[in-house]
Amino acid sequence: MLAGALLALSLAACDSEVEEEASPDPIHIISSFGESGSSSQTIRILAPSLEEYFQRPVEIHYSEVGKGGSIGPETAARASADQLTLFVGSVGNIALLPNILESYAVDPLEDFRAVTHLTVTPDVLIVNAGLGVSTLEELVAYANDSADPLSYSHIAQYSIHRMEFVEILNALGVDAVNDDSIRGSARAMEAVANGSIDMAMTTAPYVAPLVEAGSVVPLAVANDSRLRAYPDVPTMAESGIPIEHGSWAGAFVPAATSAEDAEHMFRALQRALADEDVVAQLAALGMAAAPSDSPEAFEAYIIEETERLGAVAKAYGIREE
Repeated sequence: MLAGALLALSLAACDSEVEEEASPDPIHIISSFGESGSSSQTIRILAPSLEEYFQRPVEIHYSEVGKGGSIGPETAARASADQLTLFVGSVGNIALLPNILESYAVDPLEDFRAVTHLTVTPDVLIVNAGLGVSTLEELVAYANDSADPLSYSHIAQYSIHRMEFVEILNALGVDAVNDDSIRGSARAMEAVANGSIDMAMTTAPYVAPLVEAGSVVPLAVANDSRLRAYPDVPTMAESGIPIEHGSWAGAFVPAATSAEDAEHMFRALQRALADEDVVAQLAALGMAAAPSDSPEAFEAYIIEETERLGAVAKAYGIREE
């Protein structure tokens, strides 16, 4: 009996050792924003597929909101080379901030290896339903007849939505005042829904519940085609506004990551973005899977976007210390 007990203890110890050995280090995924952000929601959808591919757990790290999402990339760039880290960046902190923020401590193409484009997310211009307008033409007429300028929120000083509003207001030729007290998409949505401001623009996932509730009206979408959810709402390009698409998210690994690990991450994400369930979950949030053909293709896209936004920033004199 004693021998049997000793054998059982020995087997249990062996099982414990095997279990410890089978518990690999996690993959650390750093989001640009908090839990409610589009990129964070994308990460949560992709995480199970990555865990299955790598046979490793995933730990998601959300970032504090501030300076247009600059905290996440600055944290990711300093990640230890001893761990596998994936950073999910956005058009704002990858292509915009290098153009407009002097103190930005990250060079996206030097501090990271570009892995793949992940998603595209349309941005939607909305107005408070109480204005009684349903088209851009009616908005211009309303603005011209009003004694006071329109009010809006561009979400954050360093956000892509600031650039979008600069181009929208210039194209429409109307006066409008940004409310600097409103920061973040959630607060901006609340403000335009309750009439504290007249209009706002942000990603489709934030806008959808307000449109459904009838508190706001969508006037135009920043996307290469009309949205299935709003088939009667024109794109910016159709409306004569030079904004071809909205927001996007992409995957990066720190520059110190080995080429082998970066290639594995590319393959894992390609596999995840081809999964019908993943595509459906993204679509339900107003996002579309948009994987790159190769890391090199994604890097070329980043250069193109950085040049595009740099030209806009230069044209309107937008540069911060």
